[in-house]
Amino acid sequence: MAATRDTKIVRGVEVRNDPARESCFTLVHLHHDVPDTGAVTLEARQQRAHRDYNQEVQTLEIAALCLADYPNAPWELRMELARQCWDEARHAELFLRRLKDLGGWKGMYPIANLDWSVVAMLDSLEARLAVQHRTFEAGSIDIEQIAVPMLREMGYDQAAEVTDAIEADEIQHVRFANEYLKRVTDAQPRVVLQIASAMAWLKKVVAATELDPLKDIPTSDHMRDMAGFSSAEISEVTRMERETLEPLMGPRGGSRDE
Repeated sequence: MAATRDTKIVRGVEVRNDPARESCFTLVHLHHDVPDTGAVTLEARQQRAHRDYNQEVQTLEIAALCLADYPNAPWELRMELARQCWDEARHAELFLRRLKDLGGWKGMYPIANLDWSVVAMLDSLEARLAVQHRTFEAGSIDIEQIAVPMLREMGYDQAAEVTDAIEADEIQHVRFANEYLKRVTDAQPRVVLQIASAMAWLKKVVAATELDPLKDIPTSDHMRDMAGFSSAEISEVTRMERETLEPLMGPRGGSRDE
């Protein structure tokens, strides 16, 4: 990790300091400090729209940072990252519009920028793509696959259409990262070690900060296949999900808190 970067310590782990934000925002350092009741009330919908708005801004900033930090990356990859910046800017605008339609406003709730803080600490482009695209954004695909039919069932057709459109963009973001990483690891096996080191560090951060660890969200095999994951990789994600969830479940598959 680069010592010259502006960093902060969160629960004993050094991560990149927060990106600049407007004065209306209150910054917190952990995801669980961002309000999320998990309900279907108006307030809960405002919370999710506010959180998703900042999440898209973070993702835009991560893609832009990759462009700035790695000017000699292959042109095709830089074009994909530039298109992603455009996509994420549109996504942020859509979520901000939804927030306002729900009667909310920027700065209504605290925000956390832990995804940025983690990915921006990584010192290779390949490591950043492995964590941001293959891990964080791939997880978003799984969540969105469930969210679209759920929103339609609740009668939120417009929100479902927005989520569906965003999911299509996210699939392409994951796909171009997958395709690039497979090419570069075939040509330069040492890159595999860089990625493995980044994933080991991510595991440490997750343990220390509770950074959105794998939750009770089933893996979307079809969407991950479209995003460029092999059958073996999809099976491995499912295995890791099962191993993560089983210690949290009771003998009949229910939560220990039930």
